[in-house]
This record gives sequence, structure tokens and C-alpha cells, in this order.
Amino acid sequence: MSPVFEIIPEAIFFQQTNLICEISCSSFSYFFENEIEKKIYGLYVFHFDENEDIPGQLKEIFQQQPLLGKNFKKIFISFSHPESVLLPEELYAYGDNEVLLDNLFGDLNESIVLTDLVANKKIYNVYRLPKAVHKILIGQFPLATINHQYSLLIKKEFHSADLIKIIFYENTFVTTVIKAGELQIIQTYFYQSAADVVYHLKNICTQFSLQNVALHISGIIELNADLNKEIRHYFKNIQYDQLPEAYEFSASLKEIPAHYFSHLFSLALCV
Repeated sequence: MSPVFEIIPEAIFFQQTNLICEISCSSFSYFFENEIEKKIYGLYVFHFDENEDIPGQLKEIFQQQPLLGKNFKKIFISFSHPESVLLPEELYAYGDNEVLLDNLFGDLNESIVLTDLVANKKIYNVYRLPKAVHKILIGQFPLATINHQYSLLIKKEFHSADLIKIIFYENTFVTTVIKAGELQIIQTYFYQSAADVVYHLKNICTQFSLQNVALHISGIIELNADLNKEIRHYFKNIQYDQLPEAYEFSASLKEIPAHYFSHLFSLALCV
């Protein structure tokens, strides 16, 4: 299985290097963070074939990528998947987790239910991973820390009054909606066309009474593509994310448009 992006890393000092991974509905990505030098380097991005099972494709990736078997200082995995529920601390009850997810998303597939506590926001994130995917991940990375993407997104402080942060993936995008500096919702949307994306964004604005809201965009979206042009037709206040200022980046990574993987590299701040 070949990567769609491949930036071969420089010499790696494994004992001071963290391996940081992200798995979404459509992709698996990983890169390296040197904790001592505060430098990020190397990048591999794989897109799943929707006609094949994801656990099998993950297993193939792990077999073909010998670097993933090294002894890193830490291994961190972010899981981006829509089957997640955010609960205020006072409404959380451990025994209700599985029933809650089954009621919202169905119970047709075997899964593992996990929970993240975002302590600074007093929010629990209850989510699930497909059981077969979890087995492959734990088999490859038995000591890895796994968190849901939503948990990492809501850890951040929101300084903008009204804001929609968007992360684009292949056929999905994740939105974080902020109003008057307060988190309103984090949700994943599926799309097939630019019109689908605009429909969802305008519907969000209607639901939360947002006018002239700012958009902060990251993920793989071409600036001259129809999708971006359609968004810009309806939204005028748009910014494209930059690389995290806390890190240095290898020259090869700087050649890629910064917003492509800014959300991915921001994971290093959470390790």
C-alpha cells in the first residue's frame, strides 16, 4: 500500500522522539516529533481504499513501514471518527456509555467503547472504535496513548468571539463551532460535492445565529479548487491555518502548503 504523501525523515534519535499518528474514516497518517529539539520531521499519509476493510489495510501499512516498529519515547494516536458524544461532567455516568452510543449511532458493528476526560473543560468524550481496528492498533502499539480528536480540539482555548474551525478530509470534514468565545458543537459531516459543504456550513450558521462568521480552514483543500471557490463565494472572512509556531519543521515539510497538515502537527502540542 503506497502513501499519498511521503516525506522521508532525517536521522531519528528514537529515545527522544515521539511517534504521532492519526487515523480517520479515510486515512492513516504519522510523523515524528523530536522532544529535545522541538522539531517535527517526516510525514506519511495513506488513504484507505473504501472497497477494502480498514483493519486489513492498516495491517498492510504496519507490515510495510519498518519505522513503526521502533522503540520511540512515546506513541500517541488521535482517532477521528464521528461516533462520539460530549457530555458535561455532571451528566456523565460510566454505566450508560455503551447504551448511549448504541441509541445515537446504532449497534450493528462490534466496537470498543472508550472515554476521554477533558479535565480543564469538565467534559467527558464517550466514543467508540471498531473492535477490529482497535485490535490492530493495540497489537502494533501496545503502549500507545489513544485519544479522540474531539477531545484534543476542545482542550484549546478559544479567543475568537464567533468562529467555525474546519478540518477537511477525503469526503468528510470536522467542524468546531465557537460562539461568543464558547464551544457550541464539534461534529463530522460527510460530503460528495462543494454544494454539500456549503449547505452544512450555512445550516450551522442558521442553527447558531452566526452572521459574517470567520472560518479557519485546515486539511487537504486546494486553494484554486472548486470546493474552496464555492466556500469563498458565501464566506468572506476565511483564514488558512499555519504551522504551529512552537516547533521547527524540516525543509521538506515547509514545501507543503501549511494548512494541509497544520491540524495534524498540532497534535504534537497534546503529547
